[in-house]
Amino acid sequence: MTFPVDPTVLRRKIAAHRRPPAARPDPAPLAARGLGRALRHAATPFDGLGLVPGDAALGAPCDLDACLSALPERGLLAVIEDAAGLRGLIALGHGLIDALVEVQTTGRIESVEMSPRPVTRIDEALARDFVDLALAALGRELAGIPGRDWPARFSYASRIRDRGQVALLLPEGDYRLLSATVGFDGVTRRAPLVLVLPLDPTAMGASRPDGAQISPDPSWLAARTRMVEALELPLEAVLLRLRRPLAEVQGLAVGDLMRFDAADLHSVTLEAPGGRALATGRLGQKGGRRAICLAARDAAGAGATPRPEPAPPPGLAVQSAPTPPMPPLPTLPPDPAPP
Repeated sequence: MTFPVDPTVLRRKIAAHRRPPAARPDPAPLAARGLGRALRHAATPFDGLGLVPGDAALGAPCDLDACLSALPERGLLAVIEDAAGLRGLIALGHGLIDALVEVQTTGRIESVEMSPRPVTRIDEALARDFVDLALAALGRELAGIPGRDWPARFSYASRIRDRGQVALLLPEGDYRLLSATVGFDGVTRRAPLVLVLPLDPTAMGASRPDGAQISPDPSWLAARTRMVEALELPLEAVLLRLRRPLAEVQGLAVGDLMRFDAADLHSVTLEAPGGRALATGRLGQKGGRRAICLAARDAAGAGATPRPEPAPPPGLAVQSAPTPPMPPLPTLPPDPAPP
C-alpha cells in the first residue's frame, strides 16, 4: 500500500539540498585599491605635489540623481567616454585643482587653501594631463578585477560648464560611484575626486545574480544583421570638384564653360552621404554604359567599414565640355566566368 506524498514537502527537501549559486565577487576592495594606485601614478610627473590618496570607495549601483548629489559643489566637472561611447563623469574638487595649478606655477603647494572660485580654461589645461594619466592608469588597474560591471578604460571628453546640462549628456540608468579623498605631503589640505561610472552588462566579469553569464539572443543578433544589411546606402560617383572665387561663381551665366584637364576624369571617388570617401577607381564603359572600376585595394573593403579618409573640400561640381577633345573611355575588363 502506497501513501500520497505532499509535493510541497518534496520541494522543501530538494531546496534544502540544492547547492546555492556562487556568490558574485565584490569588486569594491580591488577597485578602491586600484584607484589609489592610479592616482599615485598620475601624480608622479608633478614634482612637489606629494599626493596621498585616502578613503577610496566603490559604491553600490544607483541612479543618476543619486550620483549627481555626491559630486563636489565646486571644481572641475567633465565627461569621460569609453571606446563604445558610454559616458560617465569625473569631478575634481577645487582644492585638487588649486594644488595642480600651484605646483605647476610656483613649484610648491600653499599650506592655506584658497577660497572656492570658478574653474577657468587655464585651470582645465593645467589639470588635463593629471586627469589623462589617472584615467589611463585606472584602466590598467581595473581591467582584470572580478565582478567589474563597468567599462575599464575611459578617456577625457569635454568639460561641463553648466551642471544643469548633465542630465542631457548622460542617459538615465544605473551608475557606480568611485571616489577618493586626496591629501598632500606637508599640508593638511584635503580634496575630493569622484568618478561616475556607467554600468555595462557586456563588461568583463558581468553576470546575472544567479551567476549565469549574460549573452545576447543569437536569433535577435541574426535578425539585426539581416535588417542592417538590407538598408540601402546611396552612393555618389564624383568625377571632379572645382574651387573658384565667389565673385567668379556669382558671375556665371548660361553657356559659360568651366575648363579642366581630361586627365582629371581618370580618377573617380565613390562617396557615401556626407562626403565620406568609400573607394576610388577609374571611369570606363561596359556593355555600352558608363561604369566605374574600383581600385584593387578598395574593391575588397568597399562593402566593409569605410576607410577613415577625410572628405574632399567642398567645391562646385560642374558638368561641362572641355576645350580639347575628350579621348574615348577605356573598356573595362569583362566579369570573370562563374566557376
